[in-house]
Amino acid sequence: MLLCGILVYAQEMKVSGTVTDTQGEALIGATIQEKGTGRGTITDLDGNFQLSVEKGATLVVSYIGYETQELAATPTMKITLAEESNSLSEVVVTGYTTQRKADLTGSVAVVSTKSLKTSSDADPMRALQGKVPGMTITASGSPSGTGTVRIRGIGSFNSSQDPLFVIDGVPTTRPLNSLNAGDIESMQVLKDAASASIYGSRASNGVIIITTKQGKKAEKVSVDFSASLTAQTYTSQSLMKLCNTREYATAMAQAALNDGIDPVTYAANYGLNLNAQGGMPIQAWNPATQSYQTYSVGGRYNGYINAKQTMALSDTDWLDAISQTGISQNYDLSISKAGDKSSSMFSLGYKNNQGILKHTSFENFAARMNSSYKLNKNLTVGENFTLTYSEQVDCAPMENALKMAPTVPI
Repeated sequence: MLLCGILVYAQEMKVSGTVTDTQGEALIGATIQEKGTGRGTITDLDGNFQLSVEKGATLVVSYIGYETQELAATPTMKITLAEESNSLSEVVVTGYTTQRKADLTGSVAVVSTKSLKTSSDADPMRALQGKVPGMTITASGSPSGTGTVRIRGIGSFNSSQDPLFVIDGVPTTRPLNSLNAGDIESMQVLKDAASASIYGSRASNGVIIITTKQGKKAEKVSVDFSASLTAQTYTSQSLMKLCNTREYATAMAQAALNDGIDPVTYAANYGLNLNAQGGMPIQAWNPATQSYQTYSVGGRYNGYINAKQTMALSDTDWLDAISQTGISQNYDLSISKAGDKSSSMFSLGYKNNQGILKHTSFENFAARMNSSYKLNKNLTVGENFTLTYSEQVDCAPMENALKMAPTVPI
């Protein structure tokens, strides 16, 4: 056992050294790890490190912003890391041109489109809420799903207007609920005034640049299909609790007694009879007599609340009457193919959103086709064709439902 321990100890080697940059400055916290194992350490305040490794081991030295190096382990090492300039050479699309990220002076946010794939919203912009600093997205709850986008906040100058959308180089101010979320390849938000140098006054509220997908090189035709089904309903906490007929009549009688007027005459103006035979009993406090007054509620006109007797005294929950379980359906199909010189893609999308309010709906068909052919290394021809059809039924009866008396029938 003693001989085995000596043999194992003889196979290890203690390595010490210093990690600096090309200017000779010590790199604090650089990572030194033995390749293929979990052994490693970091440099101290002077860039020094010590580590025990196996003989013949390879060390992986890394530091954020610098190129990673792999070196053979020796007892004494002096390691110099060069700055990583690859990320500064990345290009950013800024309208009609591209720029190196290192040269870009404007404020540009590149949005991840992964969240769009799992979103059931009709408008892709609503899925980006909270994803871009400084961009606020609100929605009215309409089945069309249109989101209100504000890039520079709601308190800035001229902030009541939407940003300019640029889809595949074509500017538009229309909402994006007719665009299939699955067709979006990338999205960039130009937030500062520098975007005005490209798009002029239309960019005063910011610019959102959207690039749609193209055919990708593959041996076979690529077919993608996605579908989603979503149910929406009000929660009990989100709806205001309304008075039923008994509570409504009690409040009306109490209000009349508080004002010193006759409750029976007052309620008759609303089609109620507070002295109805066999009616609904209620009680209200009479300040004049310091006692409860009992009434029997019924329809003023033989059980009806109007003289023509077309509206019977009812007990209607108007919020429940105008609400339903909303069903949203999204279907996306795309077919693409690309080779060395040509690419083509065709997509078809269908959205059908039955609103949470009855008789509200949004339906959209969208077809998109693009193709390109590379004539030579400097010239490519192609087209981008989009066709959409939308049908929308929208209304806002919520305020009326909150005000409508429960005595009125549907």
